[in-house]
Amino acid sequence: MLTAVLAILLSTAGVKATQFYPLSLDVKGEGQPVVVFIHGNGSNALAWSDIEPQTRSMGVQTIVYDRVILDPHPMWEAGYAVEHEAKDLITALSDLADNAPIILVAHSYGGYIASLLAEELEQVQGLVLVDAGIPQDMSAELVDFVLAEYTPRFEALEKAAPELAKTVIPVIKAYPATAQRMGTVTIPQHLPVIDIVAETSWVKDAQVIAQMHKAHADFTAASPERTSVFAKGSGHNVMQDKPEYVIEAIKRIVEQVRDK
Repeated sequence: MLTAVLAILLSTAGVKATQFYPLSLDVKGEGQPVVVFIHGNGSNALAWSDIEPQTRSMGVQTIVYDRVILDPHPMWEAGYAVEHEAKDLITALSDLADNAPIILVAHSYGGYIASLLAEELEQVQGLVLVDAGIPQDMSAELVDFVLAEYTPRFEALEKAAPELAKTVIPVIKAYPATAQRMGTVTIPQHLPVIDIVAETSWVKDAQVIAQMHKAHADFTAASPERTSVFAKGSGHNVMQDKPEYVIEAIKRIVEQVRDK
């Protein structure tokens, strides 16, 4: 089990792929739409182990995968850019989804990756955001918080987990660039979205939490296709704390996509 410090550090992490890095996708089931699960940082595909079987029982195909961020690969050492993760997933899906409609279910930092896919891929027909990042919440306040909170911990992380540090530290340093990139991303307003917000945030700064909550409220208010769900009693890992919220949201989006 990761320590609390490493878990929080990873919740703000990512990795760089300077070329396409082949992702290992676990594809199960049959039917449409295709539901793709994107886990957050400090996690892996097992985060969806309770959610995926119940989703597959809806008569859809499911795809889970381990993001490349969890493997300290040398190609990431040049720096991190969030769009490289998105491009790797887009490339992998191009051979598997066969033009079927796609629903993205994203947790935490995975929301930023999902946002890039939603903007670029017409196949994306719906989103379930599980206490996930959206372009609007990647603010200057959040960047300042992350840098101030975790930069002093770099040395300890390098000593305790040097391989992990190779991927975590460059990502945290790249947060300003990631925020700038998110500032150019727009999730199409016609997409059905359910935005699940946990009662307890991973952020510990009250001002930043308030800013994030406002960003999510404004995001859902901007389109009648977007719905906000408050996961009462849940921490950041809603899919583990309160999986019923996630299952119900996926079911609703699947029904909406099928009714089109």
